Amino acid sequence: MKTVFFGPFFGELGWEYAYWHGWVRKMCREKYQLYKKIVASYPGREPFYPDADEFWSHPPEITKLKISQRGYISDWWIDNLPKADNQKDIDRNIGQYAEELLKKYKEKLPVDTIFYTPHKLNAYYLNGEKYLIGTLWLKGLSFYKRPKTLSALFKHQIFENLKPTNKGEDFLNKIINSDQRMIAVFPRHRTSRRPDKSWSKEKYDSLINYLKEKYPKHLIGILGAPGGCYYVDGVPSNCLDLINLPNELRFDVQVAALKRSDMAVGSESGGIHNALLVGCPTIEWGWAVNKKIVEELNFLKTRLIFWPEINPSVEIIEKIVSLMMEKKEKEINYPSFSEENWDKKEKKPFIARKIDFIRIASREVVARIFLKFLKKKKLKEGTINNFILIQ
Repeated sequence: MKTVFFGPFFGELGWEYAYWHGWVRKMCREKYQLYKKIVASYPGREPFYPDADEFWSHPPEITKLKISQRGYISDWWIDNLPKADNQKDIDRNIGQYAEELLKKYKEKLPVDTIFYTPHKLNAYYLNGEKYLIGTLWLKGLSFYKRPKTLSALFKHQIFENLKPTNKGEDFLNKIINSDQRMIAVFPRHRTSRRPDKSWSKEKYDSLINYLKEKYPKHLIGILGAPGGCYYVDGVPSNCLDLINLPNELRFDVQVAALKRSDMAVGSESGGIHNALLVGCPTIEWGWAVNKKIVEELNFLKTRLIFWPEINPSVEIIEKIVSLMMEKKEKEINYPSFSEENWDKKEKKPFIARKIDFIRIASREVVARIFLKFLKKKKLKEGTINNFILIQ
């Protein structure tokens, strides 16, 4: 039996949700069903990959890294590029760790293993057509700033109801009754960039108190991951702490909790998007320009309210919560768009904006020429080792 390997996946949960796990599922199920299928990602992410024969969790030396997450690939991936905003808060040259981990995996696998590695460029074939997926780096060019990332088409992915493993379900059953209904709160918090992801802790405190008083029969679960949310030092009283769990269980147990939740609420994030895939009615808020994107990422058409405001009042969210719980979300009157809530881009001087535009445009021109060249080449399926400008 031949082997196909997907990974190791680095980067943000939202990218794994929207552009990687569904593609891996389709490839495993429709193209490599007769292969031994191995997936490598962060501990606990097994629910994303039910078609894999084996799931390899990243080791502790990887999970302890402080990695910036932006559009899949990390800031400071290689040679201090791309530049980071929160420079003192994250580790540098993350790419070397990804390469070292990939090398270890290659030493364990047969020499004829087919590799698909998201931080590299890969070729795959469906219905006789060739496609490219992954990341193209253009090192050494004066306009270099960020890699060109090619995501899988939605039609090349399979999105299905996300389910916990038996391990995640069993763990949750040990700490709460199996018939206990819940409300899931995602208190997302970032120390820099994306103010839409950092509703204040005081507002979350007020919202949680409201939920406990309004819905006393529901258990309020607090979901997230250390380093990316409030309440790492302790959740509010009479709430369920699903943040401070072992790495190998956290995501799995949170999926199990979302199955039992009548609603999930929090600012826009990759974590809360998983509630949509579980089938849990979801309330999010953020930049107005992202409303359409979030709706597109609601692959199962789960009940969703996206409030187009980056810093809504607690009273607004409480009202939306009541309407969602009563299944009256169609009665919501959305606000008119303001510049503050529509434009998520940092205001830069005119010259700086022009330089950014030239860099991006130049990168796109060179990348398209190179990708067009690759499209005409006869390539083996999997990682394209011989044609990437840098590794």
